[in-house]
Amino acid sequence: MFSSADFLSKGTRAAVDKALSRLMRDGAIFRVARGLYAVAGQSLDAQAVASALARKTGERVAPAPVEGHGGALLVPTSGLSRTLKTAGHTLQFQRMCQRKVQLAASPKGRVLVALWARGMKNLTTLEIQRATADWLEAEVDSYATLIPAWLRTAIQQANAPRKSVKIGLSGAYDWSNPNIRDDVLIGKVLERHKFEDVARLCIYYGVPKVKRVFKRRAFDPMTTASVARMLSNISKGLRASKVHAHA
Repeated sequence: MFSSADFLSKGTRAAVDKALSRLMRDGAIFRVARGLYAVAGQSLDAQAVASALARKTGERVAPAPVEGHGGALLVPTSGLSRTLKTAGHTLQFQRMCQRKVQLAASPKGRVLVALWARGMKNLTTLEIQRATADWLEAEVDSYATLIPAWLRTAIQQANAPRKSVKIGLSGAYDWSNPNIRDDVLIGKVLERHKFEDVARLCIYYGVPKVKRVFKRRAFDPMTTASVARMLSNISKGLRASKVHAHA
């Protein structure tokens, strides 16, 4: 791709413009954007167009466009926001802060730009997991100075092991809510009253906390009797283990 400025050493601006106009009329070249041309039949990718425009205008753009909405390609830029349809591409140049333009210089950085663009209110845990589930913690940390604190926290929380996994429960009691509150999780486990899971709850949270949740929750008579018996036996077992450990 080239512009009229590339030929000013060969003649006046008027002469160059006239020559380019004649070449366009003859079908030898075509206009990519205002003041930017390419040889007829040349296949242009979106990145090449964005980079050529950046060289022409002097603005800073990301080295590769980001997938936008409606099939358009989003180009983070330090210049003006505008939409360009050319060479089979729709490029949405969007003026962004320097941090976003810098982020968009790498593939994972472009993922972060897309998540950032969703916004704190609209971004879901599932979107974050799909985009960053296989990232190492160190990779997220390497972008810490470029992304907002809320996005970094959201990524860490979305990819953190579920409480059911950390506690060692036999089932995914928190499958629908990875950020489930402790008392809600305890209540769900007590409702199922599976002994090994109740015991793990008591070891992880402590018997007093589990008993407090048990007293606040209403269970059917059979569950109430079963859980009460379990908690009593678990308490005795934990006390006996402590005595044995100190002996």
